Amino acid sequence: MCRIVTYNIHSGIGRDKKQDYKRIGQFLASSGADVVLLQEMDTRPPERDTAQDVRDICAENTFKLIPSPAIREADGWYGNAILTRYDVLSNDTVDVSQSGRQPRNVQIVELKTEKTPLTVVNTHKGLKKLERRSQFSLLHEHLSQRLKEKQTPLVLAGDFNEWQFFSKAFKGLNSLLFQQKVGATFPSHFPVFSLDRVWVTDDIKVKACRKLKNAKTRVYSDHLPVLIDIELPESPD
Repeated sequence: MCRIVTYNIHSGIGRDKKQDYKRIGQFLASSGADVVLLQEMDTRPPERDTAQDVRDICAENTFKLIPSPAIREADGWYGNAILTRYDVLSNDTVDVSQSGRQPRNVQIVELKTEKTPLTVVNTHKGLKKLERRSQFSLLHEHLSQRLKEKQTPLVLAGDFNEWQFFSKAFKGLNSLLFQQKVGATFPSHFPVFSLDRVWVTDDIKVKACRKLKNAKTRVYSDHLPVLIDIELPESPD
């Protein structure tokens, strides 16, 4: 079994106003996650050391971090990142930024699991409806082409920022992948909106998919993390 967590960590700033990557990293390590898809990883504040931020979120050497910056500044970067216990086979970034809006990207990492290569796709979409529609279209186009070229099991997850309760925004993705039921994840102390979502290819057996709501996750970020346990097929090789 492979355990994946997707988590918008709000730059490491909790609802208690405390910035602390160490407590988040330790929580993720204790969750048993093999792979973590992070959104809003932020190492830019000049009063902190980027290397220490990385060590903290990795729970020292529990995970390796693969960054996917959307913004780079003199003192650090901001964007998506993936933590993994697996070896990395490839790492790609697709820019889906829209003019006049905050830069956004899609991080695509292929991992070497015990059974078969696994592709994980990590993303954080924009705040405006039209911005998201363009980003969803670009994501669908890229994944469609990728799945035609490379038939490896794939998990797509992240913060999709889709606030509408009866949205048709995911029609394209739902025709390509299988969306999992997660429920509301934002705000973390009293979830109302289903912003954090998960899709998988049909060769993946989902054993569990649930939001992690407890005393820690209500405080550590404004989003709840989502945990996915999956069973991968045996490699055809």
